[in-house]
Amino acid sequence: RASILYTGPADDECCTGIRRCDPHAPLVLFVSKMVPGADKGRFVAFGRVFGGTVSAGQKVRIMGPNYVPGGKEDMAVRSVQRVVLFMGRKMEVVESVPAGST
Repeated sequence: RASILYTGPADDECCTGIRRCDPHAPLVLFVSKMVPGADKGRFVAFGRVFGGTVSAGQKVRIMGPNYVPGGKEDMAVRSVQRVVLFMGRKMEVVESVPAGST
């Protein structure tokens, strides 16, 4: 799956982290859906962690569909406000989510 998700070199730490599902690798998170939140200008992002660990307060780079590696257009740096797990209709606030099945 790493070759489909990651277009960088196959031997760098991000790709290796995806292949190994390594919670200690750099964060690689695929956001599949963004929904406007209750607060103006905020979004709820639904995604899956493929490498590393996402946690509340962590700064992340958000790269849009027009992002070009090395560029600054269509990219923003934001803090993760909160991390939650959805299990069916139930939502549980958690401190962090590592790569792999939880």
